[in-house]
Amino acid sequence: MSASITLHCNQEWRDGTCATSLFTDAANLAEARASAERQGWRTHPDGKDHCPGHSGRPLVTGTNVVPINRSGGPVPASHSDAPSSLAADTIRQATAHLRHLAEATTAELHEEPSWHAPYVPRELWFMEGVSNAVNGPPGRLAGLLAPESARFAATLLDRTVTPADGTLAPIPAEAFLLANNIVRSLRR
Repeated sequence: MSASITLHCNQEWRDGTCATSLFTDAANLAEARASAERQGWRTHPDGKDHCPGHSGRPLVTGTNVVPINRSGGPVPASHSDAPSSLAADTIRQATAHLRHLAEATTAELHEEPSWHAPYVPRELWFMEGVSNAVNGPPGRLAGLLAPESARFAATLLDRTVTPADGTLAPIPAEAFLLANNIVRSLRR
């Protein structure tokens, strides 16, 4: 697994600091800062990084993407800074894990009587069980990721790496970050 570098805005004032950070999948600090500059960040000569809002530059609009080579072939010279198939592999690993957990949870829901709630429809057993076990908003939030939702999330992530024509195509940064968080949770 390659290194990832997160830049943090170093803007400080009397009552605190800026909480803005930028996750990059860069191999070194120079690459991370080059990527950040393309998104409106600025690095001062003293080495402090500042987000677009604190750099005096306009905010960059649009969707952040992680370019990958979906075909697995050589990366075209114009895209030599692409992280090749690493991002796609991360997404595939995350979707496989989501589907595995969804299947295991579905089996337990049907086999384990403690999940069976007679006062709610069968499709709500998971949500009801989780929200009963964990009170308040955390339980309701966790209950939303029922097996069906996990399968749907896996399908959406898969769409970002399924080759349509075998050409180099971008992966939305949010899809990669979600997949990366899922894969990181496997190591806990």
